[in-house]
Amino acid sequence: MFELKKALSQCRNTSPGPDGIAYCMINHLNEDSLFNILQLFNCIWKEGIYPTKWREAIVILIQKPGKDSADPMSYRPIALTSCLSKTLERMVNARLIYVLETSNFLPLQQSEFRKRRST
Repeated sequence: MFELKKALSQCRNTSPGPDGIAYCMINHLNEDSLFNILQLFNCIWKEGIYPTKWREAIVILIQKPGKDSADPMSYRPIALTSCLSKTLERMVNARLIYVLETSNFLPLQQSEFRKRRST
């Protein structure tokens, strides 16, 4: 539960994906509902079956400033994915980083994308 709450605390209130579930909705759930989400995450982890709907995204094209609207390269795609999926990914990433850092799997020269290390 600690990992779930930590992952949720790091989320910004972004737009929801195809499932329509936003972070503000998840953050207002009670302990029992959060426990059910945690059980779902554990089931996904144990069975190795990732929900098909979580692989879908809503893609929105944003025109780059000062670019020709007729040119397809003038747009930046934004993919809106499931907030539940991103929360699970954040939890898995935190564990992977913990294992890599505590087991000294990363070389000392590796600085980029590591906390408290500058490039």
